[in-house]
Amino acid sequence: MDAPVVMVVYSDYQCPFCAVWAEQTQPTMLEYVESGDLRIEWRDIAVFGPDSERAARAAYAAGLQGAFWEFHDALFAGGEKRAAADLTEEALVTLAGALDLDPDVFRADLASVEVDEAVKANADEAAAIGAFSTPSFLVNEQAVVGAQPTEVFIAAVEDALARAAG
Repeated sequence: MDAPVVMVVYSDYQCPFCAVWAEQTQPTMLEYVESGDLRIEWRDIAVFGPDSERAARAAYAAGLQGAFWEFHDALFAGGEKRAAADLTEEALVTLAGALDLDPDVFRADLASVEVDEAVKANADEAAAIGAFSTPSFLVNEQAVVGAQPTEVFIAAVEDALARAAG
């Protein structure tokens, strides 16, 4: 989908502020997506260690079965990050199955070179632009760092739309 405004989200599934953003602000941003004004590109970066990396790999693997957003939403259900015990490989495969994904394909993708390279590429991209904390955002190249109120994101998107309109 092409849109005049692109929001790149750098997030970590073990970041409590990312979970709050997903619960409180993401729904408003999705209204802009539905109207064709915004495209959201998600970049999972693992800043909180192995559980974060496993969750990022799992979200990417779910995306290979067309269920990135469903998996993402499940990982941030209720605006809360999951406990480490809920991010083991087995727990993530169970979650994939609960979302009607093929658990065998999911497990294979979770361990694949393709998923490993994609997750590493997201982390490298974030590092290259200095996004070392989560959540961090780019709204048409304008940086927004931290769990800002929804109004900050509305203003950033509206400003980018105005600039795009000329």
